[in-house]
Amino acid sequence: MKHFFFSSLLCAFLAFSACQDDTPGSFGISVQIYPDSAGSVIFNEGPHIEGTEIIMTAVANQNYVFSRWNHLIDGDTVNPLSVVMNSDLTTVAVFLYVDDDKDGVGIEEDDCLNTPSGESVNAQGCSTSQLDGDNDGVSDALDQCPSTPAGDEVDETGCEDTDGDGVSNLIDVCPETPETEIGNVNDLGCHIFIGTYREGGVVFYVDETNEHGLVSDIQNLGEVGIKWGCYGTEVYHADGTAMGTGAQNTLDILAECAEDSTAAYYTANSVAQGYDDWFLPSYDELDKMHCLSEVIDSVAALNGGKDFIFDDHYGYWSSTQNEENYAYFQDFTSGGSCTNSPESYPKRYLYFSVRAARAF
Repeated sequence: MKHFFFSSLLCAFLAFSACQDDTPGSFGISVQIYPDSAGSVIFNEGPHIEGTEIIMTAVANQNYVFSRWNHLIDGDTVNPLSVVMNSDLTTVAVFLYVDDDKDGVGIEEDDCLNTPSGESVNAQGCSTSQLDGDNDGVSDALDQCPSTPAGDEVDETGCEDTDGDGVSNLIDVCPETPETEIGNVNDLGCHIFIGTYREGGVVFYVDETNEHGLVSDIQNLGEVGIKWGCYGTEVYHADGTAMGTGAQNTLDILAECAEDSTAAYYTANSVAQGYDDWFLPSYDELDKMHCLSEVIDSVAALNGGKDFIFDDHYGYWSSTQNEENYAYFQDFTSGGSCTNSPESYPKRYLYFSVRAARAF
């Protein structure tokens, strides 16, 4: 009898408990997160008695924002959301990844929020067009000198202009142009424009490389009355006429004409302006000097030199021999007009002057 009582009591308890779990009007809530790792929802799972009001709060993870609840027809965006329990509730909390510039890096990790469309980015969401590694004001995408020292001024390529000649160090093959010549540089940053004072003389010719050429001395050599020399003697090979042949002509003259005080002798022994490689210009070289004599005169005067015909003697010897008794000279009285070419004259004539040239 005693055992029957306890058994009946246990059965009644279990029946009561079962009835409580299945009590009509008791509802539960099921919540999913989309995407899975985008956030979480804070709420009381229940079960809840019918009519109970609960609060659901969506919490977004980094780089996400809450978008909507999708259990409602209108996709309610209210957050936190108040819900009255009248039935079981199944919902999805939808979150959106925030990447305004669409570069694949979320807004909270993106150091560059306006990356241009299509550009690759680093882990911080920055493309090379947005980075400036040396802080020179030029983006890495355009910077052709990416290691500019702090504080140095640069051009649009991100490169310095060390000598201030207006030519970027990126292409300047003469990065140490003297300040007095920075207004006379070519596209490579070299101060070799015709009419520039350079390396002991005035530039009157520049070759096709635009890096090398010839300069005229800034004054005559010796006194007036200098002969070409070796009248009656054929000086072999001293017949070059073209630009660039004057130096070899001079060497040939010296090798075959032993006379002192000749035009070639004066040039070969000159150390004018500290240079010792002067030569007697060839036919074409002397003609070019004649055509530019007014320019040469003006620049020479600024550098301590003198005009071509300051001594009233109008003719200048070239290094080009015509034949055993004649060599070519140039009349400079029409200087600057380039109206006449060198003429042949006896090599023994004593009333011509000498103006040397050298190459750089």
